[in-house]
Amino acid sequence: MSVTVPPVGEYRLDPARSRITIAGTHLFGMSTVTGTFALTGGRIVVAEPVTDSLAEAEIDAASFASGSRTRDDEIRSRRFLHSRDHPLITFTGGRVYEEAQRWLLAGTLTVRDTARKVVSAIENTHIEDGLFTARATTVIDRTAFGLTYGQRMGGGREFDLTLEITAVLSRT
Repeated sequence: MSVTVPPVGEYRLDPARSRITIAGTHLFGMSTVTGTFALTGGRIVVAEPVTDSLAEAEIDAASFASGSRTRDDEIRSRRFLHSRDHPLITFTGGRVYEEAQRWLLAGTLTVRDTARKVVSAIENTHIEDGLFTARATTVIDRTAFGLTYGQRMGGGREFDLTLEITAVLSRT
């Protein structure tokens, strides 16, 4: 794990070079389903001290793609994300801290107007020429966001969420 704090400043998330992946079990844990979401925008403000930094991101709920049109339509439907009425999944955070030799980002994830605290482990960062990349992971309990449909059919409760972002230093 290699985490380097970028220089102080405001960075704009680059949706074209960022990726959000979600993976969870299906069919009573016998198979894993992986899907992706598109990032629509966001920013990271790196402060001094770094613990005063903040992060914000917006995710297009209707962009969910797993390679199965039937599954994708179901996930975007009223039963799950209800992306027509809730087009954005948002993340806001403001507390970066180190614990047990790991960097963590605590924030609030909002899905379908339900906000819950989450903590992501920052696994690595890379800084070069006014931009930085970062990879962070967390585990999401979908029932905490009211997404309970399908549990009786063996749908997984927890999902691994991986954020791979590229952020560009804003020139103001």
